[in-house]
Amino acid sequence: MIDTVRSFVRSARLSRGLLCSSAIVCALTIVGCASWRGDDPLVPNKFVSYYDKLAREAAAPNPSFFPEIPSPVMGPGRNLTAPNPDDRWPMSIGEAIRTGLANNAIIRQNAQFMSPNNPVMQSPDAVASSFDPIIQNAGVLFGQRGTDAALSDFDPRLTVTSKVARDETAQNTTNTGTPNLPFVPPGNVLATEGVQTQARLEQQLLSGGIFGINNNWNYLQSNQPLQLFNSSWTGVLSADYRQPLWAGSGQTFTSIAGPLTQRARGFSYVNQGIVIAHINKRLSEIDLQENLQNLLREIGDLYWDLYQNYQDYDSEVRTSKLAKELWDRAIGRKALDPGVEEAQAEDAYYESKAREETALSNLYLTEAKFRRLLGLSLDDPRLIYPSDKPREEEVSLNRAKCLYEALVNRTELCRQKINVQSLELQLIAARKLVAPKLDFVSGYGLNGFGNHFFGSTAADAHTNPNGVFLNSGALSNMFSSKETSWNLGFEYSIPLWLRQEKAQVRQLEMKIVKGRAALAAQEDEVAYELNSVLMTIKRAHSVSKITKKRLQAAGRRVIAAESDYEAGNKSNDLAIRALTSQAQAQAAYSRSIAEYNKSLRDLLFRTGRLLPADGIGLVGTDGLPILPPSGIDELPGPAEPGESEEPPEEETDPLIPPMPKKSPRVAAFGGDEGAEANPFDGGATDVMDDEFEEPPVASKEKSADLQNNPFETDESTEQIIPVSGQR
Repeated sequence: MIDTVRSFVRSARLSRGLLCSSAIVCALTIVGCASWRGDDPLVPNKFVSYYDKLAREAAAPNPSFFPEIPSPVMGPGRNLTAPNPDDRWPMSIGEAIRTGLANNAIIRQNAQFMSPNNPVMQSPDAVASSFDPIIQNAGVLFGQRGTDAALSDFDPRLTVTSKVARDETAQNTTNTGTPNLPFVPPGNVLATEGVQTQARLEQQLLSGGIFGINNNWNYLQSNQPLQLFNSSWTGVLSADYRQPLWAGSGQTFTSIAGPLTQRARGFSYVNQGIVIAHINKRLSEIDLQENLQNLLREIGDLYWDLYQNYQDYDSEVRTSKLAKELWDRAIGRKALDPGVEEAQAEDAYYESKAREETALSNLYLTEAKFRRLLGLSLDDPRLIYPSDKPREEEVSLNRAKCLYEALVNRTELCRQKINVQSLELQLIAARKLVAPKLDFVSGYGLNGFGNHFFGSTAADAHTNPNGVFLNSGALSNMFSSKETSWNLGFEYSIPLWLRQEKAQVRQLEMKIVKGRAALAAQEDEVAYELNSVLMTIKRAHSVSKITKKRLQAAGRRVIAAESDYEAGNKSNDLAIRALTSQAQAQAAYSRSIAEYNKSLRDLLFRTGRLLPADGIGLVGTDGLPILPPSGIDELPGPAEPGESEEPPEEETDPLIPPMPKKSPRVAAFGGDEGAEANPFDGGATDVMDDEFEEPPVASKEKSADLQNNPFETDESTEQIIPVSGQR
């Protein structure tokens, strides 16, 4: 009966405790739901409000973060008056290129000027610049890791944890007076104090394995009965080694995909290794090379456009002068000629003056665009004047050599080849994941235990069954190597069916197929581009010869018409028409000459030789030359009699897969079908006639001086352009 009453009392106490706990939980739930009845909480959180206030203050615009950049100066501007010949600034195309490179850390585009979608204004972070290779090489995100981030996977990692703790807990114990046992008061409080220190030094290996050294110490002081020591030191010094044997094993996988132990299944791709990081670095350098070629091309185009504007303006000035003379003669012959002759001459004069003003305006606008592309200020009163004479003679070109150089040097093809190579390397790593995960694991440790850490007196000496003198100290006992531990074995795991790993392999295989097809399409596109450029060169030269003859005929026509009018012809209509025709012929001739010279530079651009032809070289972030300057401005001409049409052999690039040496595209484009060529090579050697010698590449000592400006150049024709802001 008494036991039944006690059980009932215990059940009632437990039920009362459960009811109280349930009531507290329900009350908190109701209060929490009521506080969020609307969009904002009815009970504001002062901590959240304070944090939001701090965030708003930090996000407010702070002028101290804005860089101190000198404001641009527009100057007084130019009036539509005849330019002073003393204010002309003669500039060669080589000087213009050096100036443009020195002042364009942010690479501008002429085609985007005055556009609402100008990337310089709308998306400056996406604008090409000389800093892009360093930004890419310092990347840390997945898929965009730089070399430093990839190498950091193999840096030793040290982890140290140290804690001090104390715990007091009442014990549910009683002492029944058991003989030979210490007396413990009922409800004794167990007091524990301790210091715990854990240290681990871990090294990731290129083979995929991990080697680690651990040193753990635990100091414990307690009033718990039946202990040998009230305070003791326990430690272990161990080494462990884990090596993947199947999936993700080997140096090849680790260098391509990164260490397997640092990958998250379903989130990490097989492109986190040091090899892919170097490939991404090279791709960023190719992007910079391509952007520089676009800049040099636009500088050359504007240079010859400015030359054409000067010719057009000079022609309109001469035409206006002749029209004024014709009008003056018509005024002098007012008694002999009808009034319509004077009015017609006056009309022709003002028409020529309007064309002169338009030509002068176009000249000033083109010169301002040219200044923008060169990074020059607008407040300079000087007027840039192209001092180089245009090329007028016909250039004989070898179509097969042009195609060969384009297939070798075009940055688009080099980029696509490297992308395909990167995908092939990733495919190798992905195939290594289509396997179970089998790891070899092992470890060995030295254990230590003692009353003191270093040692103590022998007054309370104790010796364990292994003969270890515990009072000598835990550290000494550890290095006595009498108490050790070891383990050896294997770990095996596999996601059944390996569905995700196989899907990744299929995706990479299809990307490679697409990349190769895109490469073939790009090469065909290059051939079509070269065919169009070569035809444009022929057309521009033919038109320039025709317009030159037309200009000569128009000059003779003006002389004849003026002579006829001065001889007594009552009508000046023929003279006015002759002046108009001469102005049109001059404009057509200067336009054809400018187009011919621009098409020649376009051929250098389409063959990928524009930078070497202008004497521009590139230096990587590591100080090694990416593209040495050649200083060659000649185009690939026809083979001399007895000279073979076979292009020279090129050194293969280790990052570009070997391709067949015989190219059907070279033969189809006009080369010898029997000539062996390797247009898929990744080199950048120029193919040229033997009489042109390539200047030596600038030395490292010379390029080391170019550190202040990302596009700093020297005054010679050989220029080394660092791909970064500073080396």
